[in-house]
Amino acid sequence: MPNHLAEGARWLRQAKQDMDDAAFLREGSRFNLACFMGQQAAEKAVKAYLYHRGVEDVWGHSLIDLCEDAKLFEMFFDTIKGEARQLDKYYEITRYPSYLPSGIPSEAFDRIDADRSIELAQGVVDFVGERLG
Repeated sequence: MPNHLAEGARWLRQAKQDMDDAAFLREGSRFNLACFMGQQAAEKAVKAYLYHRGVEDVWGHSLIDLCEDAKLFEMFFDTIKGEARQLDKYYEITRYPSYLPSGIPSEAFDRIDADRSIELAQGVVDFVGERLG
């Protein structure tokens, strides 16, 4: 298997593990971290696609930006930008108190938030998985 295909597969494996971790955190009532891991899973899935396509310089955490990069290869990445936009919101606010007007991230999220993050992320991971075979 060419190196870029192996690297894409490796990143997709980690994205799937992050999905499992998100579910584990949700069941442990660590809702803010479950939301963050959903974002991480989706981010790693889109990066998996870019690596799979042979992109060498894959960087950044914004799913919107990563989807824009992926659109250079496949316009259908436009269809997951809604999910990407929602998941991008979980990157910092779920971890840093300075992004909240008061309180701390571990108090600001609930099961509904975690369920939504996991649902959105699963859609992105499945979307990429279909393209990587």
